[in-house]
Amino acid sequence: MAGESEDDLLATLEIPTGELILESRVGTGCTSEVYKGIWTRTHNVVAIKQISEDARMRSEQQLAFVREMSVLTQVRHENLVQLYGVCLDTRPLRIVTEFCGGGAAFELLHHSPQIDLVYSQQIKMCRDVARAMCYLHTFNPMIIHRDLKSLNLLLDKPVTGPTDEPLVKVCDFGVAKFQVQDGDWGQMTNQAGTKHWMAPEMWAGSTYDEKVDVFSYAMVIYEIICREVPFEEEEPADVGKYTVAGIRPDMDAVPPDCPTQLLDVMKACWAHDPASRPSFPVVLEKIEAVRG
Repeated sequence: MAGESEDDLLATLEIPTGELILESRVGTGCTSEVYKGIWTRTHNVVAIKQISEDARMRSEQQLAFVREMSVLTQVRHENLVQLYGVCLDTRPLRIVTEFCGGGAAFELLHHSPQIDLVYSQQIKMCRDVARAMCYLHTFNPMIIHRDLKSLNLLLDKPVTGPTDEPLVKVCDFGVAKFQVQDGDWGQMTNQAGTKHWMAPEMWAGSTYDEKVDVFSYAMVIYEIICREVPFEEEEPADVGKYTVAGIRPDMDAVPPDCPTQLLDVMKACWAHDPASRPSFPVVLEKIEAVRG
């Protein structure tokens, strides 16, 4: 794709709107709605992300669209949602990706208490996310996600019990950012992520680096092993105060038989000092060694 302009690249990915059949709505966010649909040219079941056309939000939506497309047109990994194309011939703009039939990991972890998970499944979920993030952080140029959370982790297929092997894919690159050059991220937006998963340095200002993703990953591990949202009982406005003060989620929620190695990775990743957090290649190496 080197040498192609953004317009040329999008043109090669364009899917005429008439080739899409929207079926059920499967997700709603502040910037978009996601539908399950059919791409008639290929007969594939797809996910169709429809960008909000709220006039008050238009510039923000355009920026999110450009950010997401700039990432998805360049990356390909088993643990990242695959881009099929975009609809540019009408409004609202639409991004067409593979459909993940298991829905968001958030629903499994927090709204499905009847589904028991075993440690081999939870470790696999942590490993899948680490593999995706390691890929992004070792991409050239490096990519930071900035909004890593269980809502942005999709399950390839439904997980209905302890015998199902989960396959997790990272999605939603609306606030992702490419590194300008080694050690330089350019102008950064403070509080770009979601409060309960946000690193302390993102609360404190706009000077931060890829280690914010590592902190958010610690919160994802906490979600997976405790099946609780970090700081779930706290008001969103208070989460930043606790995080900046060095307070971390309630460890009483951690099951007593949780693998020690997994807890060690989680604690290392939520270190207050970004420089003390491991890089994702190191995180992945440690997660690969965890046994449930």
